[in-house]
Amino acid sequence: MKITQQNKIPPMDEIGNGLFKIVLPQPFYAPNNIYILVNDGLTLIDSGYIESVPLLQASLKTRGFSLSDIKHIIYTHNHLDHISSALVLKSYAKKATYYGYRAMQDGVGNYIESMKLFEQATEDLFKIAYGDPIELEKVLRKSRQGWNTFFSKFYETKKGTPFLQIDVAIDHNDSIEIDGHGFRFIYTPGHNLYHITPVLQKSKIYFSGDLIIANLTAIYSELDGSLNDYHFTLEKLLEEPIRRMLPAHGSEIDDPKRTITLVKKTLSILEKGVIHRLKEGSSDLLSLMEAAIGKKVHTGGHLTTALGLIYSIIKKLELEGRIHYEKKESGYEIFHIKEI
Repeated sequence: MKITQQNKIPPMDEIGNGLFKIVLPQPFYAPNNIYILVNDGLTLIDSGYIESVPLLQASLKTRGFSLSDIKHIIYTHNHLDHISSALVLKSYAKKATYYGYRAMQDGVGNYIESMKLFEQATEDLFKIAYGDPIELEKVLRKSRQGWNTFFSKFYETKKGTPFLQIDVAIDHNDSIEIDGHGFRFIYTPGHNLYHITPVLQKSKIYFSGDLIIANLTAIYSELDGSLNDYHFTLEKLLEEPIRRMLPAHGSEIDDPKRTITLVKKTLSILEKGVIHRLKEGSSDLLSLMEAAIGKKVHTGGHLTTALGLIYSIIKKLELEGRIHYEKKESGYEIFHIKEI
């Protein structure tokens, strides 16, 4: 998936089962899929990045709607490409009700401050990965530019509020009727601590957020994800009667159960690859990531995701007593296999 630019109005496409989809571009990552149900008003699954609100409005207008027609917004999780638009949307969709995981409601609070913590965690991950101070400075500078853009966009809005609004707190396995549609919600941690999967009960459509994207996964490890939780979530999803799976990025999942199984297999292959590489000699996070995923990740907008995924595997192996590490004063870490 490539990063797209905001150069045209995205269409509001009908995708079956009474659903519509808008693909909203954003400046730093793959475009977001916003799913929409139409009844007395509009029900959105996620609403995108703060900078994409004008394009959301423009796309809705192609079908005769506006932001004021939004009555319900369901959030899969609190990452800024999914939820940061909420900081300003409440000024335009004044009658909207916001839904999210209960712990997210209690745990996030001031969203801007929570994202500053996320920025710091991202920098810590880069310091773990990069031993060359010149290369580290380059990646930190680029990261800070992206974060500064986000914060400046919020402060420029004038109508925004830093506090995350959740009107209806969701617990695992809750069933709620929203504008005539029966939803069930599954708590699905792994990618993110607060991740939920909304399910349209009648049609068995699962909105998988960032859990499953084609045959890829994203686990932010030290940031707010967990490899163990992710494995548990995948096992639970295999027990579900999934008919359609709609991810937040990329195309619809053609064969959900097969794809979930493939993701599990991919994680196992990545873990074996990390062990094999460390048996050949000590290594660092950057080298292990490049060996497992490839150097093209540096230009594709997925660097943090890729580093976080491999680091989650490293932390798992460390907990199992299979590897150990040495930490430099800068934060840089070197990993070694333990001799048995």
